[in-house]
Amino acid sequence: MKNKNFRPYLTRKNFIVIATVAMWAVLFVFTGLCLTAQKGGIIALANPILGIAKALGFQPLEIVSSAYVSAILAFVLIGVYAIVLAFLVIYIARFAVINKIDKKNYKLILSYVGAVAVCLLLSYGLSIIIMAIGGSTASVGPLSCALVWGIMISCALAVVIGVAVGAVTMFVINIKNFDKPYKLLPNDEGEALGEEAEEEEKSDDVSSSFDVTAEVGETNAASGGQVVAGGVAGDVTGENTDKARNLDEREKVFPGLCGIDAKYNGFEIESVETDDITLEDLAQKFRNWLAKEEHLYFDLDTIRIFLAGMGTSHFMILEGLSGTGKSSLPRYFAKFVNAEVTFIPVQATWRDKASVLGYFNDFARIYNETDFLLKLYEAGYNPDRIQMFVLDEMNISRVEYYFADFLSTLEYPEEFWKVRIMHLPFDFLPPTKLTDGIISIPNNSWFVGTANKDDSTFSIADKVYDRSVTIFFEDKNEPFEVKEETSTINLSNTKLKELFKEAQSNVANRLTKSDLDNFTTITSFIYEEFDVTYGNRILNQIETLVPTFIACGGTKNDALDFMLSRKVIVKLEGRFEEFVKPALKKLLDLLKKTYGAGTFKRSEHLINRLIKKL
Repeated sequence: MKNKNFRPYLTRKNFIVIATVAMWAVLFVFTGLCLTAQKGGIIALANPILGIAKALGFQPLEIVSSAYVSAILAFVLIGVYAIVLAFLVIYIARFAVINKIDKKNYKLILSYVGAVAVCLLLSYGLSIIIMAIGGSTASVGPLSCALVWGIMISCALAVVIGVAVGAVTMFVINIKNFDKPYKLLPNDEGEALGEEAEEEEKSDDVSSSFDVTAEVGETNAASGGQVVAGGVAGDVTGENTDKARNLDEREKVFPGLCGIDAKYNGFEIESVETDDITLEDLAQKFRNWLAKEEHLYFDLDTIRIFLAGMGTSHFMILEGLSGTGKSSLPRYFAKFVNAEVTFIPVQATWRDKASVLGYFNDFARIYNETDFLLKLYEAGYNPDRIQMFVLDEMNISRVEYYFADFLSTLEYPEEFWKVRIMHLPFDFLPPTKLTDGIISIPNNSWFVGTANKDDSTFSIADKVYDRSVTIFFEDKNEPFEVKEETSTINLSNTKLKELFKEAQSNVANRLTKSDLDNFTTITSFIYEEFDVTYGNRILNQIETLVPTFIACGGTKNDALDFMLSRKVIVKLEGRFEEFVKPALKKLLDLLKKTYGAGTFKRSEHLINRLIKKL
């Protein structure tokens, strides 16, 4: 009961149906005991139910004593499976309602037929097995006949008992309300009297509410406070406030999300077409396709870092000069692999997650759904298709403000990738994938932010950089000719995740102790000289990105160079103390000594640029 995910399935009607079936199951078992009565058994041989059955033509069972217990167990088993079938049918029916599935949908009909068939086959099949274990396979035929008679008699008894209980209930209710009007038929005298009485009660309630409002207004005015509009103040009108919070039907509150539910008819797309390809081939073919078809020229290592970054984090930042291809890279990657891409232009007014995920409009009583929310919601219906969300000019507002929920959530295991968009009333039936007002972030979604550095933008905080894989674009790449044939491919989320997992589990691609020792030598020097270090989060990113980058065709040193420059050395920008320039020169010498001159090109270039500024 405490699991909120099952709230839509826990209705009073459901409990009534299940309880009714359970009572019938008990009655059916009792009837079975009567029909299988034997000398010395639980029920006397001369019982009225067996007598009625004989009068109607039932032939008593002639089974050996060793099979008597087995026959009773067979009745119990069918009663239990009847309750199980009730659960299954109700669950399927509620699933269809919640997911807005058409009653004529063939999958839904097959679900009903399958549930009935499985329960019947298991109950009857196990009954036969029980009889065989009891030592009397010859009793299977008579037992089957007894089961049919048991169903008919128990159903007849259930109807008789139901009518009797209903009659007693109606008698008690009418005696209790003997002097009150009733409503039986439309426009009858009782209904008219009832409506008249209700109108009187309403008028009394309205007049009393005006009196309360006047009293509250006078009290607030006397105390110098503000009069609450509509008389809603304190606990006096709390009940009215709660009623005002009741939401309308989900189609009116969430029209876009319900439209997506209707589009997919409540069912997810199980898989999409995919090609068999390696990460190395993917990087090379994507680069060649960009050059030949789109006339966009990227360094091969940039493509490798982009792919390795996707395998490391679901949040990436593409930063640098305008016109260097930051927005084009994710756009055309989605086109190349037949994925979905959504561009979200960030606005300077964005302050919290409502700018991204929308908000509930109290006045219109609907939820203002954003394009981002709709696409994220739809991504859950197509979990095997890669989804790219590009936050264009993401630092025109504070990233840590409007994207805070995603920054923290994406740090957790995938089963906890959930963001609440609003609190919903207990009895409100939300869109299919908006359980209790919470939307799940599917693992086929990657969030890519583009960022410029100029006077119109904010600087990105270190905590944002630390949670992302950041690629810096500063050079205009030279065109090159591609002679081979190029074409787009089909790549599914499942296949891409398999490639990443295979690359990261390859022992040959992992960092060795020697690699870690050399890298630690550099980072320890930076910490001692500049008091700049990194935490376990970045270390985990390094251990994930390096093998993925190698699987894309890169080298271990190039991957470490990228991580050192973008995760550690970049934090030295803006430092102008006297000791910084000499320490940077020492760091440059240490890099050359440890790895060799020209090995860590990105880091050396960044250090030389910092030295020139001092």
